[in-house]
Amino acid sequence: MSNEKEAPIYLKLYLLIKELDKMVKDFPKHQKYTLGNQTMEMAWECIDLVIEANNSLFYQKKQKISQLSNSFDKLKIRIRMAQELGLISTGQFAHIQSQYMSEIGEMIGGWWKWSRGEK
Repeated sequence: MSNEKEAPIYLKLYLLIKELDKMVKDFPKHQKYTLGNQTMEMAWECIDLVIEANNSLFYQKKQKISQLSNSFDKLKIRIRMAQELGLISTGQFAHIQSQYMSEIGEMIGGWWKWSRGEK
């Protein structure tokens, strides 16, 4: 069994992607293929980077975790923009923040500290 299936961050990102997919389907056509597509691509990039970091040698993990942190920041901006443009409701935004984004952010931060040898 591969490590990414056991990692809580992998599971949270996987569930987030499923949630975002449902929301993006309801975007108007002109936003579905721009902001919606970018949001999904960023979410997929984040999960890909988790897999790559899990499968990297120790000295390579730090770089992958840094890339993950940057991609996650980009994803957060796109989700916030979707809410501000009225593409997702305030309730949907709050749900994504409380159920996924906060915890994923904390996990990335903890993983980053671990990779730098911090406690």
